This record gives sequence, structure tokens and C-alpha cells, in this order.
Amino acid sequence: MSRRRHVAAFTVVALAVTAASATGASAKAKPKPKIKTMKGSYSVTLLPDPTIEVQGQLGNVCGNTNPKAADSHLLTLPGSGTLHVVLDSPDPTGTGNTDWDLIVLDSAGNEIDHSDSASSHEETFDPGLHKGKVTIKVCNLAGAPSGTVNYTYTYK
Repeated sequence: MSRRRHVAAFTVVALAVTAASATGASAKAKPKPKIKTMKGSYSVTLLPDPTIEVQGQLGNVCGNTNPKAADSHLLTLPGSGTLHVVLDSPDPTGTGNTDWDLIVLDSAGNEIDHSDSASSHEETFDPGLHKGKVTIKVCNLAGAPSGTVNYTYTYK
């Protein structure tokens, strides 16, 4: 056999082995889904509206009569996952007598979750949400005029 044929035969065998190992490696190793996180934060300045408390007792959280006491923030969820929202407002009195509320709504305006403790720290945690739009609504019942909303959405 001539030298040229040996080199050609070796090249064909090497290519076949490389192709087989590349095909086998890609067929065996499935990429794991990447878990992604979307984070955001925004500030709000809202006047207190104590009539919201009465609405809350009637089952209408953040059902304010003064539109300057509430803020709605539209958020687009990129996939299925978990939304965690935290609202904090300072308590300049140090008495714990300030009050804000937080509600998460779906695209049709239906309540997904809410937090209406008697303080200026509100928090929701909602697993199992799907791709689409939600609204984070916060309202000031009897708190300082400023607050900060932080959200984290963890999705695949």
C-alpha cells in the first residue's frame, strides 16, 4: 500500500472517530435549564389616605378614595416563576404606627396576593406565576410619604 493511501485511510478513520464522539457527546449531555432572575426597584411618593383602611376591612385592599395615595406599577413576567415583592417605608416616629399596603394583581385586575399588616413593611411571595403581565399596587394609609418597592422574579 502506498504512503498516500495510508494517510488517506488514517484521515478517514480519524474523521469518523471525531464525528462519532461529537455526536455521542451532544446526544448524552442535555443542557440544564438556566434559572434567571429579574430584579427591580422603584420609589414612590404618596399622600396618606386613612379611608383606605376602611376599604381594606371591607375586602378591598388599596381601595383608595384619593388617587394620590396609591401607585400601580405594571410588570411583564418573561416566563413561569416566582415573584417576591417587598415594600418598605420609613417610620420617622419610631412608634410603628405608620401603615402602607401592597397588592399584586393579574392582567385582568384580579388579586393574586396582598399584604396589609399594620406597619410600613409589606411583603408578598408568589410561586407558580406564568408569563404575562402583573401589576404591583401600593398604597399609603397612614405612613411617611415615601416608600421603596423591590421585586425579584425568578424564572426558567
